[in-house]
Amino acid sequence: MPQERPALDITQADVEAQLSPALEACLNSGDAAKGVSVAMGACVRDELAVQDARLNAAYKSAMDKRGPAEQAKLRIEERAWIKRRDAECEAQRTGGTIDMVEVPMCLVHETVRRRITLQPMAG
Repeated sequence: MPQERPALDITQADVEAQLSPALEACLNSGDAAKGVSVAMGACVRDELAVQDARLNAAYKSAMDKRGPAEQAKLRIEERAWIKRRDAECEAQRTGGTIDMVEVPMCLVHETVRRRITLQPMAG
């Protein structure tokens, strides 16, 4: 059975270092560069897809390294994390158009944090 690992101290700089170069390029071009929320939101949603794929790969790798009991425990942990992440990010809604950017960016940052946490388990 894998040993419990101490919680990682993941800084905002750690998270930002994991963002794809495509996000910055997207945010600095076209309507997104002009501050149009819809365009900026599209950039962030594209980044969420990238980070989600990275998280899914780390999760699959971590699952592959575990027996059935440990897999069940990790699955429960992951489902609880998803609910917590979604609730925390939804709580940031203000009702304005900036929500098109801020809520998905919160999801991106929390997804990156989770992947960093899973990475040592994934090998």
